[in-house]
Amino acid sequence: SHCQAFMVEKDMSIPTKLILSLAAALGGGITKKYYTDQESTKLSGGFWFTAVSCLTAAVVLLCWGGFGSASAFTVLLGVVFGAITALQGITNIAALQVGPMSYTSLIISFSTLISAQSGVLFFDEGLGWAQIVGIVLMLVSFILAAKSDSGEKKANVKWLFLCLIAFAATGGIGVMQKVHQSSVYRNELNAFLIIAFVSSAVFCAIFALLLKRREGLSTNEKEKRNKSRMLIWLLIGIMVTNGACVAANNKFNLYLSGVMDSAIFFPIVNGGGLVLTTLAAVLLFKEKLSKKSFIGLCLMVAGTLLMAFFK
Repeated sequence: SHCQAFMVEKDMSIPTKLILSLAAALGGGITKKYYTDQESTKLSGGFWFTAVSCLTAAVVLLCWGGFGSASAFTVLLGVVFGAITALQGITNIAALQVGPMSYTSLIISFSTLISAQSGVLFFDEGLGWAQIVGIVLMLVSFILAAKSDSGEKKANVKWLFLCLIAFAATGGIGVMQKVHQSSVYRNELNAFLIIAFVSSAVFCAIFALLLKRREGLSTNEKEKRNKSRMLIWLLIGIMVTNGACVAANNKFNLYLSGVMDSAIFFPIVNGGGLVLTTLAAVLLFKEKLSKKSFIGLCLMVAGTLLMAFFK
């Protein structure tokens, strides 16, 4: 029933849901980072990761609230949402393969503007001075946080095209969350996410199979897989854990997108998640944080707090 499926949303306050959403995003970021450090950098590996993670997320959501009813609107939007999610993952990984990582992340980070301003443009939400200042601070922080590495690949037309698609897809994901939760079918939250994750898993698996046939398996990878079966099970465990985090993060985010103004919700979730993953990279993965990046991180925290506590 509706009451059983959404008990979690009724029993928790909005700040609690935000904290849990950010915690799940952090868990997802850590597991994805660990996976990419351990596994091959081939595109097919990233697609398999996304496919298994999405399928796990669908199973978790099925156990956490069931499927319930699904209108034609929810089914159609869920399939489109899944396709856009897969497209975002594919173009993001592809852009990282052919262009600089720092500016790839920077361009995609600006997608916060799309989702944040969608409420003002399409849902009659107000935009206060704190949100304007906060968004400006976050944009500056994204620029400062971009790391430059002499060994990075050079930018080119193909890279820019992939970045722009990933940018639009990332922003579109947030807008579609808002569209569903602003509709009369908002109670079909679980069904919407399950359909989206299954669709995304199918799309990514198809692309992974096509790429795997073209890429083949290198001698080093064969030796690595034969040498450590334990590593394979570890990576599967990481993908499953990531899927559970993705399920929780999306369930809370989808609900919150319907009860919070877009100009407040999306910058807080995106900015807060980026702050936490940056801190995790420094503390857990021993990555260095430059003075410029540290200033950018502080501005991001200031912008997030400004939008969270002032209207």
